[in-house]
Amino acid sequence: MNDDLACADCGKVHKRADIELAYKLPDVVHAIDEAGRKRRCRFSADAGVLDEARYFLRGVLPLPVAGRPRPYNIGIWAEVSRDCFARTAQLWTDNNQASEPRFPGTLANSLPNQPETKGLAVLVQLEGATTRPTFFLSETDHPLFGEHVRGIDEHRALEYTDISAS
Repeated sequence: MNDDLACADCGKVHKRADIELAYKLPDVVHAIDEAGRKRRCRFSADAGVLDEARYFLRGVLPLPVAGRPRPYNIGIWAEVSRDCFARTAQLWTDNNQASEPRFPGTLANSLPNQPETKGLAVLVQLEGATTRPTFFLSETDHPLFGEHVRGIDEHRALEYTDISAS
């Protein structure tokens, strides 16, 4: 298998091991046609509102990888309360936002090769003005929680990468 892949976003070729799975939108928003999205949604690459009633943040779910110095980060969306969304907006450019307590959310994407992940409870940790929030899965018997806490091997990381490349 080729160790290099073309990035769907930037078009550049990257090492396969450096590419991570990322979702551009929450599943519920992705399912809306483009005209509906323009009418019903306000979204940036990092945050958005659906129907002025549902609030979403994009963050990363880290999975430690055996033998790697840094985790495999899945770029994923979480639905949060209006108050948490407003507080995040208030702190968006604050370099000290990491001192803000974690707040609750629920995953808003279904990961392939897993039982349903949409709706799994997370805690959202703001990290800094130039960094997406980190999501921490709440304890559950879901296999993704095991990967999040105990980690994955290189083969599993590449399985996630291959999903993003397909």
